[in-house]
Amino acid sequence: MSPPAESPAASLPAVRARNLGKVYRVHTHPLNRALELVTRRPRHRAFHALEDVSFEVPAGQGFGLIGENGAGKSTLLKILSGITAPSSGELAVRGKVASILELGSAFHPELTGRQNIVLNAALLGLSENAIREKTPQIIAFSELDEFIDQPVKTYSTGMSMRLGFAIATQVEPDILIIDEALSVGDGYFQKKCIDRLLEFTSGGGTLLLCSHAMYYISAFCTQAIWLQHGRVAASGPSQEVVRQYEEFLLAKAGQSHAAEAIVPGPGRIRDVRLPGGALARQGEAFAVEVDWKSDDPGLEFHLGIGLNRIDGVEVCSFGTRLDGEPAFRGAQRYSVRLELPDLQLLKGRFSLYVFLLDGAGLHIYDRQILADAFAVESAHYAIGLANFPHRWSGGSAGATALPPEASLHV
Repeated sequence: MSPPAESPAASLPAVRARNLGKVYRVHTHPLNRALELVTRRPRHRAFHALEDVSFEVPAGQGFGLIGENGAGKSTLLKILSGITAPSSGELAVRGKVASILELGSAFHPELTGRQNIVLNAALLGLSENAIREKTPQIIAFSELDEFIDQPVKTYSTGMSMRLGFAIATQVEPDILIIDEALSVGDGYFQKKCIDRLLEFTSGGGTLLLCSHAMYYISAFCTQAIWLQHGRVAASGPSQEVVRQYEEFLLAKAGQSHAAEAIVPGPGRIRDVRLPGGALARQGEAFAVEVDWKSDDPGLEFHLGIGLNRIDGVEVCSFGTRLDGEPAFRGAQRYSVRLELPDLQLLKGRFSLYVFLLDGAGLHIYDRQILADAFAVESAHYAIGLANFPHRWSGGSAGATALPPEASLHV
């Protein structure tokens, strides 16, 4: 995908929102709509889906949108996409916008996939020649060759997602808006979508991403906002906003997040072992061994391991990519060992989270969670969670008398 064309107003934000609000009229009975028109008296209640939402998205950067279901995220994305208008506030969007919101919402069910490509590309402003040039690329990316001339109403959800994603990313928008589209489809196509988004953002495209997967928000977005009940609960650097949101979820649930389902992909974890057993001791060596299988020797893999206390407190994490290790590739079976020569945990019971990642360290091919995997004992009574290498220095400071004006009084 080619980089978006340079804009003469490149220094201006791609999106600027000021005090956006959206109010819907909620009628308790369909008849109340007619009565309201006739009597000119309100027979509805106002539902504020968005209130006083302000932010800016710099051109060429990723911007994340997070929050619980019903927080107003989809409403905001529809306003940014031009599908609906705000009830109040100001919005400025600079550049061509392509969006992937509710899957299949932009398709005419009676038209074929090919006809929907032409229709959607034309709505996005492509010329007839550009549509003719892009159509084979869109079909190739979606991998719907044998179904492309069938009505879209016969497509599965995954097929509609493939087609929608292919159209939105192939028309070379300046701004790409995605609402949870990466959570649908098999692992292979999810990986393909991630690679396409990396290509888009590295080429200078502006990405607005809404997702419940915090690792996508952290990876693709430099800034983010957290919506809660239609209002901005937090905004700023994505890492900080994600941290606040995760702390809120943990406090609300009283426990760690429920694991999101992982669609089986071309890489699968076969075994996770603790060669030293389920009891570890502070100051001794500790190791984790992971075996996995790959359907394709050409695929690249990285491994991530997280360590949580059983009450959900995140203790530490390790990753081959973050540690500068080369990606694993060239085989169908792998066995990797992580070793801590001097375990500094003092005491407690801990869970292990093992992630099999792609070569970019973004897409999760597989995951295994070992709840209450091992316990740590200390040779003596210990206070706290971990021991840190340290040293003491100093001693007697002498008996220097304080001057009268500096005397201390108790």
